[in-house]
Amino acid sequence: MVKAITHTERMNRRVNRGRALRVAVCLLLLAALSGCMQLNIGLTVNADDTVDGQLLLTAQKSLLSSRNKNIPAAFAELRQNIPALPPGDETSYEDSKLFGTQINYRRAPLASFDSESVKLVRDGEFYRFTLPLDPAKYGGKIAQQNPQQQQAFLKLMSFEISVTFPGRVIDTNGTVNGRSVTWKVDSNQDKPMELRAVAEAPPRPSAAPAAADADSGGFPWLLVGGGVLLLLVLAAVGVLLLRRRRPTTPAAPGATPPGPTSPGPPAGAPGPG
Repeated sequence: MVKAITHTERMNRRVNRGRALRVAVCLLLLAALSGCMQLNIGLTVNADDTVDGQLLLTAQKSLLSSRNKNIPAAFAELRQNIPALPPGDETSYEDSKLFGTQINYRRAPLASFDSESVKLVRDGEFYRFTLPLDPAKYGGKIAQQNPQQQQAFLKLMSFEISVTFPGRVIDTNGTVNGRSVTWKVDSNQDKPMELRAVAEAPPRPSAAPAAADADSGGFPWLLVGGGVLLLLVLAAVGVLLLRRRRPTTPAAPGATPPGPTSPGPPAGAPGPG
């Protein structure tokens, strides 16, 4: 006996097929858009807790133009699916195949690298770098907060990251070469939860005793004593210079310099007639 299909069952099947079709279309769209996205970062951490380097986020022009003939507008829309990047001197990037944005860092403070996408902080005697690869942070706009689509968006991205530290690298899930750590995660490859590295930080410069006294509110005796000593030395040098430059007292006008004394007549000799 063939069971009759009710109207409600037919409607449910149509709804399920429609949902499956929409998911498939979204995944294809994500593959087309995110598969061409690359995030390249090269950073150098300086011993004074500043950072130099460059960040490059790009997408293929051919796929951007297939979505919007205005390539910059298509890229701007796609970038909304990427977590916030560390701020810096940002310019547009373009070559024959790629379009994107380039951010340059020159002596940027570590505080600038506390973003959703990149975290680089000093923790006492260590530098800690993390780049979270949380699917919930990627593909939010296109995927419409669908976890499956967000995972697909992230999986189809590629990452190439390099960080150089001033001290020894002591822990990482990347490849170590001296004081540098690199990661290369290709498109359509399973992603780790995060890219991480920990390196030794050089000791911070110790504060001078006078500066420490000033900061603590005490009287700066060392500065006062040094100033008095400097004034005494300058005064002594000035007195010596004045003595060297004082002219010799000239002879009085009309005075005849004393000549040799004429010998007198011998004792008992007759005087002049």
